[in-house]
Amino acid sequence: MKVVVLTAAYPAPSEPERAVYIENLTRAIVQRGRSGVREPLEAVIVAPRVSPADPLEEVREGLTVRRFRYPSMGKRLKELRRPSRWRLGAYFVSGLAATLEEVRRRSADLILCHWVLPVGPIAAVASALLGVPLVTVAHGSDLNRYARSSTLFHRLTLATVTQARHVLAVSAELSTVLVERLSVPSSKVTVVPMGVEPQCFSAPRAVGGNHRTHETHEARCARRRSLGLEPGRRVLLFVGDVIPEKGVKELLEAQKMLLQRGLEVDLCLLGEGELREQARSSAEARAGSVRGHGQVLCPGRVSQAELTSWYRAADLFVLPSHAEGSPVTVMEALSSGLPVVASRVGGIPDLVDDPLTGWLVPPRDSRALSTTLEGLLRNPDSIDAARKRLAENPPDFSVTRRAKDVRRILDEVVGMKR
Repeated sequence: MKVVVLTAAYPAPSEPERAVYIENLTRAIVQRGRSGVREPLEAVIVAPRVSPADPLEEVREGLTVRRFRYPSMGKRLKELRRPSRWRLGAYFVSGLAATLEEVRRRSADLILCHWVLPVGPIAAVASALLGVPLVTVAHGSDLNRYARSSTLFHRLTLATVTQARHVLAVSAELSTVLVERLSVPSSKVTVVPMGVEPQCFSAPRAVGGNHRTHETHEARCARRRSLGLEPGRRVLLFVGDVIPEKGVKELLEAQKMLLQRGLEVDLCLLGEGELREQARSSAEARAGSVRGHGQVLCPGRVSQAELTSWYRAADLFVLPSHAEGSPVTVMEALSSGLPVVASRVGGIPDLVDDPLTGWLVPPRDSRALSTTLEGLLRNPDSIDAARKRLAENPPDFSVTRRAKDVRRILDEVVGMKR
């Protein structure tokens, strides 16, 4: 089987951790073919080139990546906020040309498209022109945000899911959106969340043994020192785009409330985004106006290997998003043995067993967030109990498991074609 994987985001030399879960999933799907579990599968990646410094073609992790040009100004399409129709048109034409060329060159059996918008319409037109079946993946922001932003985008979304032979939704909530709001037949929709690399994200092993265990307070303090953190203070960790939609403003406000109540809490924001510098400056401005002392650290984006240390150093992982699909960062945290406080939106309730492995809060409510965090940090027995549960019964979010589900759908769709 030969597959062209069209995706709106993919790792590149300029951003090696960007959407790395797409790379991990594609590699795992291909590996299932190589291991003899299924017939061999070949895949080529088609993705936009964001940075002019990134190569138009390269081989990453054994996969060929073809990048198409567009006037990016060094930013991803969603970072441009209101891209002009000219820019959107250039994105579409360039992406379509690259997709058509790769499908023809490799005599592809199928197009697998990640995100219904912005690349879904490209995949739909290529599928219709060449008669190659399409499977598309809805990740969350494509349906919850962009498809609702204009009549044009809504129509493009409908055209994409109509052309697709099958639609994968990363959460049950997105599956409901597809069926009820976009009238996609339920027989065409399957819920398949993304996955994480178990080699990178897992609870630590006990010294001298093979079983998993939760780390002691002393071990976390040692990790904090290695990361430049104050070992004696509580640490909240956020990983993702540092943007309003991820609830970063509410998180900063919640930390301020905790400091005012005398809790010394450091907040670590791992990622890039428009609020990163604002977070730094606001923390400096308020340093003398609150009773407690707490830092806001913004190291930027870090590698998967480094991320493991951050997950194991923190007291809690916090993701107060306004909307979500099925966030990989929550899977990474839980797989690493770190309890989660997150918004009750999207696919998050499917991942977090409230109050056993984490706690769910209403979105856009900094007061409710701060109240939950304060209760947990002042009485950490609940956090310790959640750590123990995650270590003794780790959740299976492995990319290998997800690849098995995706590969089954691809085989079915190609079998229908044949």
